[in-house]
Amino acid sequence: MAIDINSIPNKYTSTYVDKVEDFLLIYSPLSEEGVTVLNKEALWLFQQIDNKKSLGQILKLAQKKDSSVTFSTIKKILEQFINSEIIYFDSPKTEKDLLDKKPTQLGVWLHLTNQCNLRCTYCYVYKTPEKMSLKTAKIALTKIITSAKLHGFKKISIKFSGGECLLELDNLLKIVEFARNFAEKIKIKIEFAVLTNGILINDSVAKKLKEFNIQASVSLDGLGKFHNKQRIFPSGKGSFNFVERGIEMLRKHGIIFNVSITITENNVANLPELTQYLLDKNIPFVFNFFRENPHVSEKLESDDKKLVKYIKIAYGLIGDRPPRYSLINGLLDRVFFTKPHIHTCGMGQNYIVVRHDGKIASCQMTLAKPIGSIEDKDVINTMKAGNFIRPRGLNVFGKSPCKDCQWKYICCGSCPLLTFSQKGKYNLNSPYCAVYKALIPEALKVEARRLIKYGCKNFNSPTNDSLDLLN
Repeated sequence: MAIDINSIPNKYTSTYVDKVEDFLLIYSPLSEEGVTVLNKEALWLFQQIDNKKSLGQILKLAQKKDSSVTFSTIKKILEQFINSEIIYFDSPKTEKDLLDKKPTQLGVWLHLTNQCNLRCTYCYVYKTPEKMSLKTAKIALTKIITSAKLHGFKKISIKFSGGECLLELDNLLKIVEFARNFAEKIKIKIEFAVLTNGILINDSVAKKLKEFNIQASVSLDGLGKFHNKQRIFPSGKGSFNFVERGIEMLRKHGIIFNVSITITENNVANLPELTQYLLDKNIPFVFNFFRENPHVSEKLESDDKKLVKYIKIAYGLIGDRPPRYSLINGLLDRVFFTKPHIHTCGMGQNYIVVRHDGKIASCQMTLAKPIGSIEDKDVINTMKAGNFIRPRGLNVFGKSPCKDCQWKYICCGSCPLLTFSQKGKYNLNSPYCAVYKALIPEALKVEARRLIKYGCKNFNSPTNDSLDLLN
């Protein structure tokens, strides 16, 4: 829009502000631009915006402080505010914009095998020798890619999982080659990542991942004994040394990867040390909370006080030595600060899980409850119809404790399956609600300190947006 002397700038009512060092942190949960930090001069200008004053009036106030200030100067700063989505002229971004926003990226979870070389204490997959055949994979991806194109998706992100998907490396590489060629033929973007425990990543495997342009997410839950307590071989032996070797192989070959950390009662106290370790090695990482499942009898959830305590310490370490790239979308389980949304995840919207046998599930946590098959006429329609959340189509506005929360567009009440398992209903807030409310402001400060240190939002990163989907 054209901005002139009579234009009136407006602030979003949901904007969150906080002081960080000598700067002001500003964050609008409706923004896709993330955190903005203002220096003293920009802060003064922001404070003059009261949804009443025109630019002409603001200019006069500025000139009383500094007669050299011009309308051009004011306009330039306000245009930066607009780009950061912390102010607006005329019409604000609204909830309707989110409701009307159609996803353009499809996430696909390809469950290659039930088998694994580890027996992690919190795993939700029942171990059997069953695995996906190359024929099943080709049928699945032909159907999915064709259906995705038909439904207007622009990009497909495929995650290979198990069990341990690298046990099926030969088939995995054939699947990648087939899917990439087919996607190119019908003109849709596609990318690939392996979700792995890292044990099998040697020099040869890393070379193959690099050659085929496959990203990775490696599970690492702690240093030494903390990792070894929950990620173990069938013999009971810990796997830390093997995982560390695999990570070094990924670094050696320049493969895009991150580390996925599952936080339990057994490793929560080690989070600060693990965070420091990963920062020292310049490795991106994401924090995930343990989700109870039928295969786990041990109580592994950490209590709220411990989670807040140790994650805050980890955040402090990151804030003291932030990497040049942003970690913010991985700092808190299921919370995305640059993706305002009304559904917690893509289930029933833009996320499809294919089992080893070709059956389709809504979520990797519900593999035992298929909603259809790759033989279905339109697998995207199967995905949409299989959304089992009740009421169907439930979003954050239907969760009574969440609908008035200032963080509703970035948390959305978190994982609905977890909520249902612990509270018996889908339309309530997360069992981790208090943790989110305590830590979201702290995560915003971490990002603000990064911006203060480097003075710019965008830097090349050893990861990219696709790995956000691995969270």
